[in-house]
Amino acid sequence: MSVVRLEQVYKRFGDVEVVRDVNLELPRGGLTVFLGPSGCGKTTTLRMIAGLESVSSGRILIGEQDVTHLDPRDRNIAMVFQNYALYPHKTVAENLGFGLKIRGVPQSEIESRVLTASQLLGLSELLARRPKQLSGGQMQRVALGRAIVRDAEVFLLDEPLSNLDAKLRVQMREEIFKLQRRIEKSMIYVTHDQVEAMTLADQIVIMRDGRVQQVGRPLEIFDRPNNLYVAGFVGSPEMNILDMRVEDGMLKGATCSISAERLDGLSGGRQVKVGIRPDHVELALEASSSTATGWLEVEVCEQLGTTTLLIGSMDGQRLRVLVTRTSAEPGDRVPVRLPAERLHLFDADSGARLN
Repeated sequence: MSVVRLEQVYKRFGDVEVVRDVNLELPRGGLTVFLGPSGCGKTTTLRMIAGLESVSSGRILIGEQDVTHLDPRDRNIAMVFQNYALYPHKTVAENLGFGLKIRGVPQSEIESRVLTASQLLGLSELLARRPKQLSGGQMQRVALGRAIVRDAEVFLLDEPLSNLDAKLRVQMREEIFKLQRRIEKSMIYVTHDQVEAMTLADQIVIMRDGRVQQVGRPLEIFDRPNNLYVAGFVGSPEMNILDMRVEDGMLKGATCSISAERLDGLSGGRQVKVGIRPDHVELALEASSSTATGWLEVEVCEQLGTTTLLIGSMDGQRLRVLVTRTSAEPGDRVPVRLPAERLHLFDADSGARLN
């Protein structure tokens, strides 16, 4: 059963469409991540679900209720903003309970909910402090706690970790993941960080220019991207994209050929984009033509500890190769192999996946 459903949702500012024909069903009890670059429409879509932005056309349903024109307070949602928006003159306890207080919830129930949320988030020892006495991570937990005490049907999180340093982001990411599993509430989480999306999400919605590009579980999207945009956006280091053509049942570049399955129906001479992830490119054991697809002219060698990222060119095309430690250095010429079973084929014009 879906907890949120969007039907042909558009958002226009004057003549500019910033969200276009979005149709989504977000599962109950799961964590859905809206992923995309700045300006892709993900935050605007979240704000329409929250009721903070009007819908130009289409419908939004939460549960079975059409909330398209309801005020935010009538939607049974709770939102955590990028800016924590804590009241500086109030204590942690007062910040946690303030939303309930203005809704007329009895004081005894407020205290009970605040106590439960503070124990869940490790804030019990901080209830008497004010925001200026808290670290960034503690303030983020207070912002989450303020949403939890609402006991809402849907939690909306708009890039909640963007103001934290790298180490704290990793810690808070783990806390949000565990928190969502404990409270078993539906969460919709907006981010431009694909690592956050891959590690947190039950379902990812990838957006570009106001349109949904692909919806799926993290590994489904990683293993089978719908188009060139998704292929390049998800994965770090990003997927290699090579220009090749179909000829005599093979994929051919300037000086290399790859015998690939899945070419049935593709006419000879057709130009295609061939994708392969850096960790799927193999260093050939020897330089013979039977084992090597081509030669990587190494330009950059990034030692990452347990792995090494080689960056260079093959037949004039950019290629990244992620391998275990290697002695290769800039200036070396290294034989590489592109396994046919690891290739992703895309239409050179539309960018759509071919098979």
